[in-house]
This record gives sequence, structure tokens and C-alpha cells, in this order.
Amino acid sequence: MTTNPTSCVSHAQSGLNKLVLGAAAALALLGTAPAMASVVNFESLSPDGIYVDGDTLGEAGYTLQAIDNHGGTSGVVGLLVNGMDPTSCWLGGCPTNNTSHSYLGLNDGGVTIKKDDGGKFSLRRLDFGFVAPFGGLPNFSYGQLLLTGTFANGGTLGYALDFPGLDNNGNPLFDTATLPTGFGYAELTSLTIRACLFDGAGGCTVAPDISDPSIYQAQFAIDNLALAEVPEPASLALIGLGMGALLARRRKSAPSSNNA
Repeated sequence: MTTNPTSCVSHAQSGLNKLVLGAAAALALLGTAPAMASVVNFESLSPDGIYVDGDTLGEAGYTLQAIDNHGGTSGVVGLLVNGMDPTSCWLGGCPTNNTSHSYLGLNDGGVTIKKDDGGKFSLRRLDFGFVAPFGGLPNFSYGQLLLTGTFANGGTLGYALDFPGLDNNGNPLFDTATLPTGFGYAELTSLTIRACLFDGAGGCTVAPDISDPSIYQAQFAIDNLALAEVPEPASLALIGLGMGALLARRRKSAPSSNNA
């Protein structure tokens, strides 16, 4: 009597197949996983910190460096304030609807942001406002917040946000901006933030010279910067290699079976 052999798969081989499928699914999820996010909100830093050109402050894995756009002649170009302390801005002019710590860019100054490890990141969202030289001004937008991102190859990408208006007492307000995809998902190695003032002729003046009466008045406030870390391709490759080694080891140790 002739018997027809029936093929079958061993339990070990079935388990290996499941492991392969699981590893593939995990790698697929890694490829679509969202970037790790951090928020720089200045709450871990002591308020009333004063910054001149080149001074730095750090939080959440990022370093912010103050910039003097007048060649080091502006004096103070950055200040950390506590929104709960009414004496932080005794002349008025600071945003009034924020009760937490925030960073002020003063006297036409700016700030550059980089990751501590030199990696890439994106700015997804931030709170921002104008800082007026004093309170009691008419209620309208005085200028723009200017964002300039730098890529690894040295190229740049810019985006501008009109400052929100003022409250009934003539003091600026904070607003929240979510950056559009074209800028908010750009993979940057550094980000520079500064302000400009509307010139009445359709333009926005940045750091005018000493003869301009608006000098030292391009000022801004920022808070709650949502920064997303961009995973390096090498990191995903290492994870893939690790899973590949695990699969090879499992395949080598799995017993083979030719019995029906």
C-alpha cells in the first residue's frame, strides 16, 4: 500500500514565522512613529535671568543662545520673566496674559536654538507676543516674529508671524501659533528667532541703525516651544540590525522536522 506523504510545519517553524511577521510589523511602526517631542517652557529656570550677546540657557535637551544684532553694543538682549510677578516689567509693555515663565528678546536681539546633542529637530508650536517699550500703546500689531531655520547643508527656511494685538490697557498679548507643515516639519539643525517692526510702507524693519528712532524696539516674548526631535536614520538601522540578529539566532536554534 502506498501512502501519500502529508507536509506539515513544526511548532518551532510556526513560531519563527510569527516572529518574522512581528519583527516586520515592528519595523513598519518604527518607520511611521512620531518624533519624540519636548517643550521648552522655561519653568525649570530661575526668572529674572539677564542675558547679553553669547549668553546661553538650557532646558529639555536644548540650548538657547542670546544674539546681539548690533555687534555687542545693545547691552541686555534677553530676559527671563515670571508672569506672576508684576514687577518683572515695571514700565509695562510685556505680554499680560501669561502667568508662567517666558523669555523676552530685547533691544532688537534674537535667540538661536540648538539640540544639545547636535541632532535635528522641528518647531511645531509656540506661544509668542510683542514686547513694547512701554505700556499704554494703541491696540494693533506692531510687527512680526521672524523664524529662520537652518538645515544640515547650510540652507535656510523662513517664516513670519504677525504679533497679536494689545489688551485694553495697551499691553501686548500672548497668542499660540501652530506652524504649517512646510515649516513645522522641516528638519532643522538650528532655529533663530527675532522680531521686526512694520515700517508703514509694507515692509518690516529688522535691527535698524542708530539713526532710526525705532532702534531697540523690535522685541518679542516666547514660551512653550514644542520641539520635535527627528530620529536619525542610523538609529532605525541599528534597531533593524538587532532584530535581524535575533531572527538569525532563533532560526539557527529552531529544530527542523521532516515528519508528517
